[in-house]
Parts: sequence; C-alpha cells; structure tokens
Amino acid sequence: MTIRRLRLTAVVDNRAHRKGLFAEHGLAFFVEADDSRILFDTGQGNALCQNARELGVPLDRLDAIVLSHGHYDHAGALAEVLERAPAAAIYLHPAAVEPKYARNASPPHRYIGIPAAGLRALDVASSRIVWTQTQQTIAPGATITGEIPRRTTFEDTGGPFFQDAACETQDSVPDDQALVLETVAGVVVLLGCAHSGVVNTLERVAEITNRREIHAIAGGMHLRSASEDRLRNTADALEAFGISTIAPSHCTGANALAFFGPRFGKRLRECTVGCSLVFPLPADEGGQDAA
Repeated sequence: MTIRRLRLTAVVDNRAHRKGLFAEHGLAFFVEADDSRILFDTGQGNALCQNARELGVPLDRLDAIVLSHGHYDHAGALAEVLERAPAAAIYLHPAAVEPKYARNASPPHRYIGIPAAGLRALDVASSRIVWTQTQQTIAPGATITGEIPRRTTFEDTGGPFFQDAACETQDSVPDDQALVLETVAGVVVLLGCAHSGVVNTLERVAEITNRREIHAIAGGMHLRSASEDRLRNTADALEAFGISTIAPSHCTGANALAFFGPRFGKRLRECTVGCSLVFPLPADEGGQDAA
C-alpha cells in the first residue's frame, strides 16, 4: 500500500528552528503517514516532551515507536514516551538493549546505551515489543529495514563503540536500521545515525522496495569525520539514486553539509527542530514548512 500523505516533523535535533524549542545532541521524528502516527527515536531525554507539547505532537496517540539503534541520544526519553503511549507497539533490534560504551581518555569509560529507566520500561512493556532483525512492516507503506548489510569499501561503518565497560570488545552497531516510507511521491528514507553507512542503507532500501530510485532522505548520516573520498562517493550515490530532497540532521556534521551544499543546492533542506517535510511536495513550499 502506498502512503498518500506523509509529514515528517523534527522533534529532537542538535539545532532548533525557532524560540520555544529545545535543541540537544539527539534525534527524534514524528511521522504522520496517512492515518498512522509513528515516533522514530526519542532523543537524549531532555527535549522530546517539551518540544512535543510545543509542536502539538500527540505522544499519547502514537501507533508505533521505532528505535533506529540503542544509543542514548536516540533512546533517552524512551521511558517517558512508553508511559505516555500505552497502546503503541515498540520496534527495535535485539542488540539495541545490549550494553554500549564509548572510550574516554582514561577509565572509567562512558556508558552510551539505553538509559536504565528506558530498559526497565521496556521490560514492563515487553508484550508490545517487536524485534526487528529483519525487515518489518509497521504500518501501510512503512517498513523498517532490520539489519543492513555492509558492502561498500569506502564507508567506515559502526564507529569507535564497544560492548563492554573496559572498551575491549568492538560494537559494530548491528542494531542500526532505517525507516522506509513508500509514498505517491516516491520512496522516502528516514535515518537515525546510519552507522551501517548511508549508501549501504540505500542499497538495502532498494532491495526492500525493488526500486533503484529514492525520492528523499532525511536524518543523521554520521559523516562528521568522513574523508573527502567518502563524502564524494556518498554524494555520487545520492545522485545515482535520483534523490531530489536531502534533509541531513543530527550527526551528519558541518563538513558534510559544506561539501553537499554546492553539489545539491536547493535539494538540500533544513531539518532542525520544528521543521517539517511534507510529501507529496507542495509546489509553493518545495516540500518544507516550519511548524
């Protein structure tokens, strides 16, 4: 089934669009796909509920909650959301609930996984959980990718992450997944951090949809430390997929935005807290409006 009307609203991001909205290092999108209401990630924990009130996002009427992966800046407000959305199904990969750490200059190292309150809330809501190791349809026209194969040679997938407090066992972040939305305007892809690599993710989307053309992509692209070679190859892939709307946010990085700017021009859209992307694209707004 194809989504006739899609609206993506940035509820949490590193930057805010206007006064009255809070920014934090994190990501959350409110997805309105015809009659389905989906929350994609929950941010770091301090901004989501306030921004949801300011933007009129009905957390109590969510149909689904999707976690792109199990890092704190994407699952920080999970406990609060689960309390406010008692009927919503919860979609996440099993590895999302496993311990996750990042190395400090010296021990103790940092825990960066789902906060303890969120893990307890998931235990309480266990009957609502759907584990997503493979692709999973969550609403008409909306599919989670599940695990994403890592095939490119130029994408540095995963990151400096570990499974243990001593930071000895590498974490490849297998729980990384994206949300695929098939609309009348074309395929729209929503990213959390794209730890699997943006291009690997788009290749997985092409397999799921059986279509090589992707209309739009939004969210975190994890290109903050990307080499110029990786940026060039990523930009080439975005061109090859025919993407007409690119809305980078969160962990994409200033260098990537500066690189993409001259290449994509008006196809590059702002995606800070309070901004919305609407599909099909309103001719007078270019597909973007501000809440």
